[in-house]
Amino acid sequence: MMNPILRIVAVALLTTGIAGCGAGNERPASGPQDDSASMVKKKRDDGTLSSINPVDDDGYVHGVKVNYYEDGKTVHSKITYVHGRKHGPALWYYRNGQVYEHTSFHYGRKHGLTRRYYETGELMEELTFEAGEELPGKKRFNRQGQLISP
Repeated sequence: MMNPILRIVAVALLTTGIAGCGAGNERPASGPQDDSASMVKKKRDDGTLSSINPVDDDGYVHGVKVNYYEDGKTVHSKITYVHGRKHGPALWYYRNGQVYEHTSFHYGRKHGLTRRYYETGELMEELTFEAGEELPGKKRFNRQGQLISP
């Protein structure tokens, strides 16, 4: 059994590789999560793929859960979990594959810098969270990259 701290580091490194892999409509890379993880595929009533997620021995999501839009092919989000709780990087995508939001969670709560983007890929806003609470200092940008609200 892997040391819990090493497991978290391994998941973070794996997540960084998956999160940086590019377009949102790519299938997740299959790689070792840890010795006890198994993959669960969930489908909708119409048979389209809803999500793929690794689970630990207790059945909790543990690793990067990938959710799909209704077509069952286009990635909607990639969210990192540690034993059932959001913990680590999380990405949401527009239907066209562009990133909508990139944020991070710390044991179930947004924590750190969150960036949201326009559907065309330009930065829309930056905001910071601490233990799930939005901090002052939100910045909004127009599509030309100019700051429109400090």
